[in-house]
Amino acid sequence: MKPLFKYIDYRVFLEDFYHDKKRSMRCFSYRYFAQKAGVKSPIFLKQVIDGKRNLTRRMIEQFIPALNFNKKEALFFKNLVLFNQAKNAVEKQEHYSVMLSMMDYVNEHQITADQYLYFEKWSTGVIRELICLYDFKDDCELIAGSLRPPIKTGDVKKAIALLLRLKLVARQNDGTYRQTNAAIISSDPMVALARRSFNSEMLTLARNANEAVLPEERNISGITMGISKACYDVLLAEMAAFKERVKVIVNQDERSSRVYQLNLQLFPLSRDVAEIPAAGKGRQPCAE
Repeated sequence: MKPLFKYIDYRVFLEDFYHDKKRSMRCFSYRYFAQKAGVKSPIFLKQVIDGKRNLTRRMIEQFIPALNFNKKEALFFKNLVLFNQAKNAVEKQEHYSVMLSMMDYVNEHQITADQYLYFEKWSTGVIRELICLYDFKDDCELIAGSLRPPIKTGDVKKAIALLLRLKLVARQNDGTYRQTNAAIISSDPMVALARRSFNSEMLTLARNANEAVLPEERNISGITMGISKACYDVLLAEMAAFKERVKVIVNQDERSSRVYQLNLQLFPLSRDVAEIPAAGKGRQPCAE
């Protein structure tokens, strides 16, 4: 079986572990493992593998010696389990970041890891745009202070190194940077997770801009409306077409002087009426 650090699903790992041990140890069974882990149910491991049971933090600690993990493996396994069982994106990202720092990447995995890092911080994409608009002469402190809000100098250095590694920017002979035609396109679930976190950060920045940025320098507006699923699909197509038109306009702009973020959101603010229980069944009236 492959090393623990190559797994992103702990149930798959446990299934592979079970079959591997079954082949190499005649006496190995679900009951045998339960005894080693101090678990009363002889089929607990099978229930976990089948997705019928989760591992609590206490149970994770009981599994670790039964799996014969060293200290590093134990830490990775704990975060792997908590990552898989996390209830929200923030928790998932927290545990995946620990896993990411411990993974022994082979070459084909490195791009996915870097793509994850690209979306992990909102500032990376901004830096990509900004260093190609102005010659900062590699003054990372100046770059850090030019973002809104400002960031740490060390984060600027990491971002530029990542951008160069991903070939999203190229350093020219005179020390300036230019954007390449490279783009990040990945269906990897970890990159999708990072994108979700990125979008959340941008929504927070938009909310802050609504208060901190002068009205003539920002435009924040919205429409509250009732629509059908068919209308929703049409609006998605219109939004996609609009984004394509924005790209054309921006690509023709030869006097760019500032980095902006354009957000487009379309999300539900109520339940679907088909899912709402029948009205008038003794519930509290709206008006007396």
